[in-house]
Amino acid sequence: MKPKAPSTDVKSIVVIAMLASLVFAWGGSWPVMKTVVAELPIYTFRMITAWGGGVCMLLIAGLTGSGLTLRKRDVRATVLCGFFTITAWLYFTALALTLLPAGRAVVLAYTMPLFSALAGVWLLREPLTRRRLVSLSLGLAAVLVLAGDDLARLGTAPYGVLAIIAAAASWGLGTVLQKKTVWHTPLFTVAAWQLLLGGIPFAALAFAYESEPYANFTLRGALGMTYVAVVATVVGYWLWFRIVQLVPAGVAALSVLPVPLIGVTLSALVLGEPLGWPDFASLACITLALAIILPLQRLHRR
Repeated sequence: MKPKAPSTDVKSIVVIAMLASLVFAWGGSWPVMKTVVAELPIYTFRMITAWGGGVCMLLIAGLTGSGLTLRKRDVRATVLCGFFTITAWLYFTALALTLLPAGRAVVLAYTMPLFSALAGVWLLREPLTRRRLVSLSLGLAAVLVLAGDDLARLGTAPYGVLAIIAAAASWGLGTVLQKKTVWHTPLFTVAAWQLLLGGIPFAALAFAYESEPYANFTLRGALGMTYVAVVATVVGYWLWFRIVQLVPAGVAALSVLPVPLIGVTLSALVLGEPLGWPDFASLACITLALAIILPLQRLHRR
């Protein structure tokens, strides 16, 4: 019998390297996006994100044998899921970044698994267990801490908080709809087409309302835009799908836990955003909430 230790060790190193790369690709995108939205209008920014990422992903799908064609029976589901996970997510995150510090936005954005849990109860008839109720309560506490802090500081309704929560809810609902769908097209190809189709509303709105979108666009913004479209979107999606193929779903889901921490830290270092007790308390609540809700108990059954 051949020893399995070497191959297992190599696989572990590869997975760890991929997880670290994914965390920094997604976590690092938040301060970068904050700089880009200061130079580009929202619709143009998200049109480039969606179409640039979609074209690159479709190219990779063709080169890796996943195919370029979306099966006819998958078109309707692709449009529906793409509306929530791409169009709504991209719009509300960009809007929130014009109203909130990047560190605060990334913390609240990663309440999305909590909304997936609620959508799962509604659409998949999954039970609302004690574990889920505790997790959802912690997520709500995190939102209230930051929303209350914004209200106290600004003296106005926390529209930025509402925007990022709308983004998280859209992503959570779209993820459950995607899970509920029986796909006949490889998922990487589906993701590429979701980006391409999800970018159409941004293109229409950009051409209609943003007459001079590149008036304040600099080299810094162009580099940031490249990072968002290529690294955060294309590389991030590719790493995510590869990780899901290599390890159990529960382990892959754990990879999102450090993303808010990286986003908050880099936003403070790169953008000089101040951090206070509400940010740390909210980050702790969401990290604990995700740790509770993710299916850790299933890892021992695989």
